[in-house]
Amino acid sequence: MVKRLRGKAWVFDGIMDVDWEICPYPELRDAGVELGVWGRYEVIGQFAMIKVDADFPKKVRKGDFIVASDNFGYGHDHDTGPKAVKGAGVGAVLCESAGPYFLRNSLDHGLPVVEVKGIRKAVQQGDELELDLERGHVKNLRTQEELNFKPFPSFILEMLDAGGIYPWVEQQLNAGTLRPDPRRAAT
Repeated sequence: MVKRLRGKAWVFDGIMDVDWEICPYPELRDAGVELGVWGRYEVIGQFAMIKVDADFPKKVRKGDFIVASDNFGYGHDHDTGPKAVKGAGVGAVLCESAGPYFLRNSLDHGLPVVEVKGIRKAVQQGDELELDLERGHVKNLRTQEELNFKPFPSFILEMLDAGGIYPWVEQQLNAGTLRPDPRRAAT
């Protein structure tokens, strides 16, 4: 379950643009990476954060966290940024604030983005963190400092556990708990 996570902090300061710092579009294009909705996370993940740390995709471990300052995911509504971060193995993004498109696209792809006031001041590169999305707190295991945020609602936790909105919808359709809109069948 994605409710509780533990990992190492990778700290990035400054505004991180979705198409430049987070996942540089020119490099994706030049490499001929397939960018469709179903583009493979692990392929796109090889480009995560390479403009600010060229070796990030090689150093980050599954379940680690990106810790950032304000407006992480600034810019266009492209979903390559969240896909790259998830594909690199990041368990969650913890930031002072996030770009609204990045936040929504991340949840759609099963990547928790948590806006936590004071997170950047409370965390240093390499700190071990514990994150509890259900209870709404993050703990720095080096300092024992805890910061609180609004807990994720159960429907978002369910979607994250499924791996994002697309796998969640598929699960619901297969289980018969989600039915097509009857008004659409009439047209």
